[in-house]
Amino acid sequence: MHKRHASQALQPRSLALIWLCLVLLAACGSSKTISPTPTSKPTLHQVLVLPNVGIQDFDTLDPAQGADQNSLVAMNMIYSGLVRLDQNLNVVADQATWAISDDRKVYTFHLQPNITFSDGTPVTAQTYVYTLTRALLPAAQPNETMLFLGNIVGAGNVYAGKTTTLSGVQAIDALTLVITLTQPADYFLQALTNPLAFPLNQTVIQRYGEVDWSNHVARNAVGTGPFIVTRWERNTKMVLVPNPHYYGPHTRLTEVDMIFVPDQHTAFQEYQGGQYSFVWNLTPTDITAAHGLPGYINRTLLETDALFFNPQVPPFDQPAVRQAFAYAIDKSVLAQSAFDNAVVPAPTIIPNGMPGYQPNLTPLSFDRTKALTMLKSVYPDISQVPSITFYYPSALLSSDAASSLQKMWQTVLGIPITLNSVETNAYNLAVGKHQIPFGFTQWSADFPDPYDALALNLVTSTAGNAGNWSNATFDPLVQQAEATTGAARLSLYAQAEQIAINDVGWLPIDHQTMSAVIPPHIHGISLNPMGIYFGDWSQV
Repeated sequence: MHKRHASQALQPRSLALIWLCLVLLAACGSSKTISPTPTSKPTLHQVLVLPNVGIQDFDTLDPAQGADQNSLVAMNMIYSGLVRLDQNLNVVADQATWAISDDRKVYTFHLQPNITFSDGTPVTAQTYVYTLTRALLPAAQPNETMLFLGNIVGAGNVYAGKTTTLSGVQAIDALTLVITLTQPADYFLQALTNPLAFPLNQTVIQRYGEVDWSNHVARNAVGTGPFIVTRWERNTKMVLVPNPHYYGPHTRLTEVDMIFVPDQHTAFQEYQGGQYSFVWNLTPTDITAAHGLPGYINRTLLETDALFFNPQVPPFDQPAVRQAFAYAIDKSVLAQSAFDNAVVPAPTIIPNGMPGYQPNLTPLSFDRTKALTMLKSVYPDISQVPSITFYYPSALLSSDAASSLQKMWQTVLGIPITLNSVETNAYNLAVGKHQIPFGFTQWSADFPDPYDALALNLVTSTAGNAGNWSNATFDPLVQQAEATTGAARLSLYAQAEQIAINDVGWLPIDHQTMSAVIPPHIHGISLNPMGIYFGDWSQV
């Protein structure tokens, strides 16, 4: 828009002409009063082209069946819930405020009165009773919901198929929801920020079936989030537009085109070619090229890459052998040579930025002498060490990284190590059956609490315990931690983590980082320790 300069001020002759025009207009319209039409800024057609990097398509958009980093992007656009995480991973109110009883077992939520699904159907406390119950029902094929909701009174019976009534969740009235836990859980509000606790439209689920309904999210009122899905082109893209019934500040975007891009390098190349508004989830190779681009950003994630050992299988039934393998790894060299500095060496299981992170724990740091000493304390003749195979999932650990680990172990310990790369789905199935004696695992935070990292992965018989590790001191410490709160709770978790490090329940090797290029003209999108963060879509 051009500004008028002082030298361009209207001259008397021009004023006279304008006065004459106004008189004529008044004469022509003397029988009516003409009100000026208010002017408004034109609505910009803002389309965000969002590459969903590293995925061919979504397996499911049913929150009860679990979510990964990629599907969470869509789920957090389509669904919303009682609470959410802010940029700094603090729990903040979304659809409800809450109060917690003195014994920390009873959570009372007061819902806003204007919450509806995207077709205007009201969301009430009873909607949450239905959703939380369904998330545990065998018919919904729930995945790990007991890890999040298992502390609710009656959850175990629903999950086991003994009842369809979740006794610990009650609708006192339309806007008051009460959830009762079996024991205090400081992580409970964080767990409710996961989409599995977000309200679902019972009518849609009944129409299409407990399992198939999420294939019909397009053009159906499935959630309460800021967007609705208008088109889902399988293996290509998903088109989302603003939800007209959204209760929060509305987005300024008119459309989001979410493009599925399986290959990370391809996504970066296509961003450079102008096909996307921004790009994220860059490969280590592309990070070097991205460094000089406007809007480059990098964050360490709440994530841990670790090795696990089955302590029931020789030679890993001896803690000293597990410790020998830990001492033999130079994590700094590994991060530099095998990961191109795209990871941060991990002395601890819990990463920096997670509540409960303890920088003063004693790690099993690289030490050639200690490594060989520990091995020979069990096998004085190292030729007697049983054959060892390191298994790893082909899509999660590169062959270069596996080879680097192999070389370190063989060089320092003087024993042969065989590598076995396994297709990722087959690998995960084998891990679930405890068929991998020595392997690789990844943990990414579902919510920012040490319970998510330690209790869900290392307590005896928990579903996430890949190596079937068990420690008679570790388990009671976690149990004791969950019976307390605040700093005392975190202190107990610190003790438990030190035990897991010393006994090598897990051998943490690195924490991944995430890189993105978000150009300066794209506002409201950033990275936080859990990945790509959109937060308040009205600011995007």
